[in-house]
Amino acid sequence: MKKVVILGLMIITSIMMVGCGGKEKTEDDEKGAAKQSQEDIPAVQEADLADAGQSGEGEPETGGIDGVSTLCTDDKSISITVNRPEGFEDSEFSSEHQVAFQKVGEGGAGSTQISLRLMAEDENSVMTTAQQEVEYLLSANSEGTGVVEEVQSQPAGSREWSYFTYSLDDAEGIRSWTPLSNGCVVSCTVENLGTGLEPMNVEGMLQILDGSIQE
Repeated sequence: MKKVVILGLMIITSIMMVGCGGKEKTEDDEKGAAKQSQEDIPAVQEADLADAGQSGEGEPETGGIDGVSTLCTDDKSISITVNRPEGFEDSEFSSEHQVAFQKVGEGGAGSTQISLRLMAEDENSVMTTAQQEVEYLLSANSEGTGVVEEVQSQPAGSREWSYFTYSLDDAEGIRSWTPLSNGCVVSCTVENLGTGLEPMNVEGMLQILDGSIQE
């Protein structure tokens, strides 16, 4: 559209200059110039629209929609979209390989953190990785008081989810995962960190996770 505006200004300026420098021009000449300018402008507009269509301008990308993120596998070969859950905010830890959200509790002393990853692995490998990560977390941050529950499964929304819960000093969490139709597995971490938060509701949180994933 910038080209159209500039061209229009040039045509108007040239007409004004001709009008000032040669008052003896006939009325027919002025009408001819005006007609020519009207024919030129649509031609430029069509060309600009064609260029915009080829370059993708005016076509909003998913990454530019507020509340919608793109989540990719490590090699970027497969991706899905993730909607921000209601009541949560985007986290500074988000990237194309890990989409994260957070919700600060009352008083700001604690927060609920959600993190999702798209894994090009089978469910057993994803489960093993999740268990190893939690075991390391507990050994590094707890004085032998951490607890890890057994793996369970539960339907939520349109998917069957596997999960286990764990707790340690001033924190409790859920590690969950579910297979997708594209052959990948979504692995999710949900943690309550700090104090002043409601106890973790597994069923409600799995519903939130399932509703945020768009294949």
